[in-house]
Amino acid sequence: MSRSKTVAIIGAGACGLVCAKVLLDDGFNVSLFDRQEELGGIWSSKLAYADLHSQQPGGTLEFSDLYDGVEFASWQHIHEYLQKYADLFHITERIQFQTRVISVFKDDLKNDNIPWIIQTETIHGKKETHEFDFVIVASGLYSEPYIPIYRGQSHFAGSIVSPFDIKSHKQLVNKRIIIVGGGKCATDMAALAGRYARSCYLVFRKAHWMIPRRIMNGLLPVRILCTRALSIPFIPIPGAPYGSLFRFLHKQFPKIFTTMIDILSNDMMSIHGPNLFNDKIFIPQYSFQNIENISIIPNDFIRLKHEGHIIGKLGTIDEIIDETTIRLNSGEKLQADMIISATGYIRRFHFFSEEHTQMMGLKTLNEDITFNLYRRVIPIGIPNIAFIGFTGSLGLWMIAEVASHWISNYFLKRLKLPDSEEKMYEEIEIHHTFVKKIFNRSEYDYRYYWSAPLEIYLNDMGLTLHRTSNWISEYFGIYRPERLKDLHDERKIIAETGHKPRHFYFSFKLNVILIVILIFIYLICF
Repeated sequence: MSRSKTVAIIGAGACGLVCAKVLLDDGFNVSLFDRQEELGGIWSSKLAYADLHSQQPGGTLEFSDLYDGVEFASWQHIHEYLQKYADLFHITERIQFQTRVISVFKDDLKNDNIPWIIQTETIHGKKETHEFDFVIVASGLYSEPYIPIYRGQSHFAGSIVSPFDIKSHKQLVNKRIIIVGGGKCATDMAALAGRYARSCYLVFRKAHWMIPRRIMNGLLPVRILCTRALSIPFIPIPGAPYGSLFRFLHKQFPKIFTTMIDILSNDMMSIHGPNLFNDKIFIPQYSFQNIENISIIPNDFIRLKHEGHIIGKLGTIDEIIDETTIRLNSGEKLQADMIISATGYIRRFHFFSEEHTQMMGLKTLNEDITFNLYRRVIPIGIPNIAFIGFTGSLGLWMIAEVASHWISNYFLKRLKLPDSEEKMYEEIEIHHTFVKKIFNRSEYDYRYYWSAPLEIYLNDMGLTLHRTSNWISEYFGIYRPERLKDLHDERKIIAETGHKPRHFYFSFKLNVILIVILIFIYLICF
């Protein structure tokens, strides 16, 4: 009897856990390493900031085989969910907590017949060396905050921190707070500071779109955006398995879809109304289709802003002049006791050598890493290693679950990849260009795209794209993870028979044909 292939997963956050579950179901022997004392990544006490909530509508931040359904859940609830998931599927006992991965290497990266060597160190200083057949990097998009160096910051008497450092509202009470940034972390911090701080200034270069929790004049919950129907207006992602009609309409009648997006964005603007936009500071500076950042607006944000507890400032910090005075690039001076830098995150992999980092297409740019990975998962020409959870999207968890099945198929040599590395590099460049054009970003951040990235993986594996039994529920029902619960069995059938499993789907085309036939019968008979 052959031994099970061994897999090391670096990181026990949500993406690492679901990947472990999928690989265990496929017979791999999985070990996870995490430097924290508990699982969950950003949804753990070490990394979560005070009052952190998800911005996911109900039923979309979960996995296919464990229902939850809580909407805009607190980090504590999400952590409990992930702990329950890990316990239920016997993943917890496979995690080595408080264990830092020091290095991941092998003598010849391109040789898939030799194992990976992983060196680890526990919090107590114990070092160990392990051998694994496969490695998966699941260290997360948001594990290391970026805190800029401000000119003159040595003069500052207060503290300069990241949101991760704010564990309680008590840290903000009666303080003058400046928050730098305009994304989710920044607006979350502003809402917290607006309730408890002496003053709160939110300083940002660009106003981003903040999505209300109800849309269409407040009649529909925002989770309606998680339907395939409302993903149709957006420009097609290159290489995604769209239908010919979809591509034809987008090519020949783009103004129709632009108009649909304008209607949606105007609706959001009208819902927020003058209480948010009266001073014009928070008016988004680009179209909804070209979102550079997006977040669900926190509770009380508009009220706190209207009451003057949150004051927006377009600009950047130019210099810290003295112990409490901060000058903006506009010349305006603000007083502060604390600066919270909600200025994004850095992706770094300290466990790879510089040479191996370059070989795997992980390019270093301004201390950050840009990914040149095929399907945003595997380095070209380097077998037996994959990256999971580095595709920013509204549907991150669902995409990670499907990508985990894709990775398992890849390790099992069931995937048909392009026949040349040149074609794989070409695909990477096409996607980089697309993301840069639409979102003005260099990394794989698809923002409001969720169905297309997910369906690219499904299509690669030969799995059906229609996950329900009829076109109405398929396109107008909320796309929840439960649609993905049969992926393992479907993959197994394809592996054993070479054929896609039977799946009845009452399509729109079939619906139209049936209606025509009924009309024809009616005309003949009556």
